[in-house]
Amino acid sequence: MKKRLLSVVLCMAVTAGMLIGCGSKANDEGKKEEEKKTIRISTTGEHAFFSETNDDGELQGFEIDVWNEIAKRLDYEIEWETAGFPGIIELLDSGRVDTVADQIGITEEREETYYFTDPYFYVPYRIVVQEDRDDINSVKDLYGKKLGLLTDDIAFSYFDELDPDGKIEYVTYEDSTAVPSDVALGRIDATLMSSLHIESVKEESGLKIKGVGDPVYTETAGYPFQKTDEGKELRDKVNKVLGELKDEGFLKETSIKWFGFDPME
Repeated sequence: MKKRLLSVVLCMAVTAGMLIGCGSKANDEGKKEEEKKTIRISTTGEHAFFSETNDDGELQGFEIDVWNEIAKRLDYEIEWETAGFPGIIELLDSGRVDTVADQIGITEEREETYYFTDPYFYVPYRIVVQEDRDDINSVKDLYGKKLGLLTDDIAFSYFDELDPDGKIEYVTYEDSTAVPSDVALGRIDATLMSSLHIESVKEESGLKIKGVGDPVYTETAGYPFQKTDEGKELRDKVNKVLGELKDEGFLKETSIKWFGFDPME
């Protein structure tokens, strides 16, 4: 009787130990799942090739592919926030996102406010005019004429040097789609557009516009982070992975996939 009772007690003890072990393992896995890091990123979802929204309502493009790979290597989950421009920057300023992925140009003024990663993309910008105009081919040809730009457009930082005497009349816009439309309608004389997008904008909109002359400037894009200890730490982590993606050819392959060439060469 005593032996039988002892066997029952031992069996119960072993079973309890197994349950505790299983429970502990489950708890550990649960904690790992809870502790999985999230990075919040703003993007427009309306930027051809860089950040688009497909027919299924999903984000796609160069920025999306690059960040999916960065997040995978850093073991992060991505929480995307979409907004227009400059809304995507304002989300970073307010702390609602950790960075912005949408071809954000690096300037001296912006570097005073944000920690930027190393450059990952070079984008040349050209003057865009009505298709039948041939009187504008350079910045000097814009003197005395109307140039349409977005409010807070990075182009202003370049035109401080390109147009030091303020001979160009600047017309600012909040809506990026209105600018090329006004060029085609003759409401303004010209605008500036990424060389990567001129043809796609023409095809999709049907607007009678064209790019002219050599690039006015080349924008250097990087990922901005808030100027805090946390922002710097996260920037450094992302920078390390960006370097790996460049060395391994991932950035080049992804650029060719979306643009047909490598802009860093």
